[in-house]
Amino acid sequence: MKRPAVALGGLAAVAIPGIVAAQDCGAALGAGVARAESKSYVVAWRPEPQPIVVSRHFALELVVCPKNGAPQPRSLAVDATMPAHRHGMNYKPAVNALAEGRYRADGLMFHMPGRWEFAFDVAGRDGVERVRAAFDLQ
Repeated sequence: MKRPAVALGGLAAVAIPGIVAAQDCGAALGAGVARAESKSYVVAWRPEPQPIVVSRHFALELVVCPKNGAPQPRSLAVDATMPAHRHGMNYKPAVNALAEGRYRADGLMFHMPGRWEFAFDVAGRDGVERVRAAFDLQ
C-alpha cells in the first residue's frame, strides 16, 4: 500500500498553549499517520485497523491543526471518492468530535482497489476549507 505523498515545507508553528503546532500535527496518533494540508489547516489521520483493506469497514482517527493564524475548526466532515471512476463510497461515514481538534470518523469502506481521494471539509470561522489527499489502495 502506498502512502499519500504530502509536502510539508513552510509550516508555521502555533504558539498557543493547548493547541498542537502545525508541524507536529498528528504526532499523538502514533505510527501509520498520514498528513495533508490546505492554506489554513493540516489534517493528520490514522486508519483503524491498519492497513485499509478492500471491502472492509475502517475508521479514521483525525487531528486538525490550524496554521497561519487560522481559528480552531468548528467541525469536520469526511468523505472519499474515486475521481477516475466518478463515484464515491457506498457508505456515509459518521464523524464525532472527541476533543478540540480531535475527531473520529467511523463507517468508511473502499469497495474496490485503485486511487481514492479523501476529502476533509474543515469548517472554520470563515467558512469551509477542503483538504484533499490521494490514497492508493491495492
